[in-house]
Amino acid sequence: MGQLMDRPAKLEELKRIGLRKQLDELDYKRALKAASAIATQVEIGKVLGISQPAVHSNLKKAMVVDDVVADFGSGSPMEACQRYAAGLIGRDELVRQLKEWPYKIMPEPNEYGEYEESTEGTFSEVITASYLGLIDDSIYTEVSNHFTK
Repeated sequence: MGQLMDRPAKLEELKRIGLRKQLDELDYKRALKAASAIATQVEIGKVLGISQPAVHSNLKKAMVVDDVVADFGSGSPMEACQRYAAGLIGRDELVRQLKEWPYKIMPEPNEYGEYEESTEGTFSEVITASYLGLIDDSIYTEVSNHFTK
């Protein structure tokens, strides 16, 4: 019976750990990209304990990662929501970021209601984060009300 009661807590813990794993990988790629501007691949390999070809391979993957937006600890509104859900930032900081985010303009859907252009960086990421349970209704309402005033 005790295990059944622990089930929601264990699943929430798994969710947080999974998010932290994804975010750690993202942070690693950003740090690797930054290090490549100040050190050789051989030097980076020595620090990481991997070969220069492995550094080169990892760098190719890292170069496509978005940088952190200035004054924010994330590269996108979705990432900010993921950091909150992973327990890496608090509610107040998330709300601040989502209210102040420099959102891109949402592209127009085609005649089938589909988006042919990327919706990354738009407010739709906040909607998706709410749908995925990364943020609760109170956060979504507070942030969206900020834009309707």
